[in-house]
Amino acid sequence: MLSGSVPDLGHKESRIPMLLVQLPGFQSSCLQHSICQRSGAGTGLDFGSGWDVILPAGWSMAFWIALIYRDAKAVGLREQCSLSFEAGGLTFPDCCPDTPSGAEMSSSRAAELRSAYNRRPPAKRCNYDKMGVFAPFHCPWLELVQGWKCSCEDGKEADPDEQLFYCVRSRKLLQLLKDACAGVDSRVKSSKQNSFHGCTTASILTELQQSGPAIVKVSVIMMGRGAPSQFALICLPTKDDIPTTAHRDRCSQITVKGPTEPLHRKFSNDKTSASNSVSVLGSAVRPTIGFVVQGGFSHAAARGFGVGFVSAIGLSKLLEQKADPQSCTTVLVRCTHSQQYRLAMLHVV
Repeated sequence: MLSGSVPDLGHKESRIPMLLVQLPGFQSSCLQHSICQRSGAGTGLDFGSGWDVILPAGWSMAFWIALIYRDAKAVGLREQCSLSFEAGGLTFPDCCPDTPSGAEMSSSRAAELRSAYNRRPPAKRCNYDKMGVFAPFHCPWLELVQGWKCSCEDGKEADPDEQLFYCVRSRKLLQLLKDACAGVDSRVKSSKQNSFHGCTTASILTELQQSGPAIVKVSVIMMGRGAPSQFALICLPTKDDIPTTAHRDRCSQITVKGPTEPLHRKFSNDKTSASNSVSVLGSAVRPTIGFVVQGGFSHAAARGFGVGFVSAIGLSKLLEQKADPQSCTTVLVRCTHSQQYRLAMLHVV
């Protein structure tokens, strides 16, 4: 490091001040378990690991050319999003939907997709009204959290002045939710830095229900066929939807098909006095608790995989109806263009 005693040599200075930030890489727990079971390895593939090089102004091109001449690969935003998806994460601003940048990106993307959809003839485009999809071009986070808050408060109407939601970023709460979804008893886990003694499932559910308009970042990995697409619905399953033979084997291939969504009539705003938040929950036969922001086939897990967010109150309802606390948390995932629900494992990121 440079100190105050080092003389300033001006243009003859041989030192270049630069900042290196180590990126250890991120791998979600469900992908780690799937990779370890498939390949027998002890660790994940560590997608996204490396270094961030921060240089002063004027030195970018010199270092860029030097790195390219030494076989460094240049990637763009599409490749960066692909690497982040394989790592089980999201890039900015998709990872922060509660920020102004996330809202602006969501609105601009929805406008482009809606414009492309309207340019197609009616016979060549999907009828989302009959499919029971309320928002096929964006993720209505505000309507989702308001709908679950109204359902938790026994039909109380949402406050029109409350137009905000937030992402849960408390590391302690996220770790507790991660253990609860994975079937790990948090009361046994303890360390010198963070102790989770005395944290029961009831206390976690109470904290989730009191979180209000909050969403939690999750990842879903398909237990059988299919791959979630963008804006896919994450729904609450019933007891009949979950096969009893899949409680212990967390990553076994499930051949049992999930339920199917019946065809709906077109949404009539004059007959329903409910707000848009209620329509998000009641648009399908299975209550919607969240949406997939980015999904597809993951080459790291060799299965369908998706990353998204769920309502904190909806997550509490999911954990309440969990039959075996030591089993993985199972949800239903349905793409916007399909009537078929498919089973998937849910993990908190």
